[in-house]
Amino acid sequence: MRAVVITDTSNRSVSIEEVADPVPGDNEILVDVKACGINFTDLLSLDGKYQNNPPPPFTPGKDAAGIVAAVGAKVTGHKVGDRVIAHVIHGAMAEKTVCPAALAFPLPDGVEFDAAAAMGLAYLTGYLALTRRGAMQQGEVVMINGASGGVGLASVSLAKALGASVVLAGLTTPSKGDAVKAAGADAIIDLTVDDLKDNLRAQVLAATGGRGVDLAFDLVGGEVFDATLRAIANEGRVVVSGFTSGTIPSVRTNYLLLKNISVVGSTINYYIKDASPLVGEAQAALYDLLLAGKITPNIMNRLTFDQYMDGIKMLEDRMIVGKSVVVM
Repeated sequence: MRAVVITDTSNRSVSIEEVADPVPGDNEILVDVKACGINFTDLLSLDGKYQNNPPPPFTPGKDAAGIVAAVGAKVTGHKVGDRVIAHVIHGAMAEKTVCPAALAFPLPDGVEFDAAAAMGLAYLTGYLALTRRGAMQQGEVVMINGASGGVGLASVSLAKALGASVVLAGLTTPSKGDAVKAAGADAIIDLTVDDLKDNLRAQVLAATGGRGVDLAFDLVGGEVFDATLRAIANEGRVVVSGFTSGTIPSVRTNYLLLKNISVVGSTINYYIKDASPLVGEAQAALYDLLLAGKITPNIMNRLTFDQYMDGIKMLEDRMIVGKSVVVM
């Protein structure tokens, strides 16, 4: 089979190679991959900056949508021919991949392979961050920082679909505002303004009639996180899920104390590595929202296998609004 293989993370040595087909273990399935989503973790993997990388050589990719080609001896919940979305730590960017049976979920009729791949990591991350870690309630004001990327745009759509009264989209590239509004954002918060500490809060208060933010989902970090804390309403929450700014902030606990603010972390890897049943529950809820027309996959590009680096490079150059998907 063909697979993307990273052989050296010190110089981005990566190419498509012919490798042996993987063999599923007793509790695994083998999937013929039809589509694979491109994530920020794939960019980090190229430079050895992703904490879950195995030693090279390895194949990146987390979201594999396809058809079950073989099942392990102890697998009872899947059979050959089933359509599934498979969540793996790495290995999805290939013509075949193995996945723990507990982390592969059926695709309902009407959910295409490219849509499933696009909605994998991004939508799962957003859904669990908003609902489980952020305890989002209907009628709340929700702000998504880093709203134009795969996870960010998914979270904008989800916040609106789950009943937020106002969805604010924090953007480091304000020119992407129209696309983010089309996904459900009610107002854009410009994260590039001078004196962000005061001006982010001023923008938020203007957009919410002085209320502030009940729940912020921050994918940016750095000074954006610091400024966001000042815009949180009483008893509001901040969910931290990334640092695309490249700077990991420290929490000023006096801000938390003055307004009873909560700050929590959220990573989908926590649930995936333990094969938590929450992953399957979230996946089913997301497909219900998709089939009801309340969210969309936000696919910006459908690429051929040979174009996989184009998708990663667009992520690096901040040219993506939503998701790129490799279609095998």
